[in-house]
Amino acid sequence: MKIYSLIAVLAGLILLTGESTVAQYAGQPNSYNRPSPVHPRTNAPPRANVRPPHIDRAARPVKPRAGRLALVPPRTLPRARPVLSPEQLADHPYARFLFGSHRTDTLCVLMVAGTGLAGAEDLASIYGLTVEAAVPADLMEQELYRMRIPAGSQAHQVAATISLDPAVVAAGPNYLYDSSQSAASGNVQFSLDRMNIDQAHRIATGNNVIVAVIDTGIDSSHPELQGVVVESFDAFDAGPDAPLGHGTAMAGVIASNRQLRGIAPSARILSALAFGASKTGGPQATTFAIIRSMDWAYRRGARIFNLSFSGPHDKMLVRALDALGNNDVIMVAAAGNAGPDALPAWPAAHRNVIAVTATDQNDGLYAFANRGSYVFIAAPGVDILTTAPDGRYELVSGTSIAAAHVTGVIALMLERHPELNAAMVAQLLLKSSVDLGPAGIDAQFGAGLVDAFSAVRSGDLLADVGGGLTASE
Repeated sequence: MKIYSLIAVLAGLILLTGESTVAQYAGQPNSYNRPSPVHPRTNAPPRANVRPPHIDRAARPVKPRAGRLALVPPRTLPRARPVLSPEQLADHPYARFLFGSHRTDTLCVLMVAGTGLAGAEDLASIYGLTVEAAVPADLMEQELYRMRIPAGSQAHQVAATISLDPAVVAAGPNYLYDSSQSAASGNVQFSLDRMNIDQAHRIATGNNVIVAVIDTGIDSSHPELQGVVVESFDAFDAGPDAPLGHGTAMAGVIASNRQLRGIAPSARILSALAFGASKTGGPQATTFAIIRSMDWAYRRGARIFNLSFSGPHDKMLVRALDALGNNDVIMVAAAGNAGPDALPAWPAAHRNVIAVTATDQNDGLYAFANRGSYVFIAAPGVDILTTAPDGRYELVSGTSIAAAHVTGVIALMLERHPELNAAMVAQLLLKSSVDLGPAGIDAQFGAGLVDAFSAVRSGDLLADVGGGLTASE
């Protein structure tokens, strides 16, 4: 009898605890007016924002997607690979797209009119070159020379060096051209096709939309990013030795505008260096540095924050995210790369943050991606070609890159409709996404793959009917 009585008492305590917890957290809406749940195992406060209810997407023609592949085992996933120069990547399929094929033994050098052959030969001798041919360039009112470079030299490096000479107007490789369009592979930036960027760019390019990139520093001298970074901030006062790789990669996805095409090539970036060098070698941030960077970017007027990083639940950071949400800042974060069994990653798990997972060229889920009810939407994030410091390029995989894609799409939306608030942007992204995985919203892909053109057009349709969209819709 004592055993049965003890069981009854324990059962009553469990029921009581459950009821009090539900009463404590029920009815506390998050940013989309969805009641926050109780954690199923611990009855602790919710760790993440709740999946939005099923949303009927607007009827529209959707081109068929390639069949999704099964998850690739992690050992076979593409890893980040630096893409340096055409000479170092002669056989790489992307090298020709980025740099073009060229003669490895000669340069084209355009010199100031009046330099003459003697002046050109003097310059050539200084740099170890030989003048092979000289022609007047009447069209440009200058002089054009073909110069041979020493064996083993790299054409781009030699051209960059002699371009500093005041007698040289321009210098570059002696490029090769084909009679076909085969030089630029259509698959080099597959993400553009997957997100319908071509169509979206016909109506918006993110013109003058300010995006805060809270990350490492950004190499603003990269040819793809000329004029993109309008102001920089260093939360560590780290100086010239601060890491630049990760932030440069994110900026390239958002706003590249030369050989690569960013999602919002006319957007402008506030670069907040919150990640400094760590003892382990990789960039690392602190709560203090991140909040300091957020505060700086907010005071500078950024409406979109790209948060391509992840870490633990942090009460102090949560307060900062709450404040940004209350001030209608749109926050986009990486869902995390810790795998399917990982806990929710922060800041992505915050109720005001758009958590982005990564997909590959066939719309399959990135095998290292976190799963969970907080996953909001998906974007390309496997083997993405983007910018690296010192004028280089690299292939990168992860939910960080996927988040940057969604940040760029939001910049397009805000250029077209600056009146959109954070809740409207989130709902339009959900309604315009392309469903992936199980039907409806799921813990792997969230609402599905972001579609830039449909997202921008959803705002147009909203304006056309003169209606409004609130957070409760």
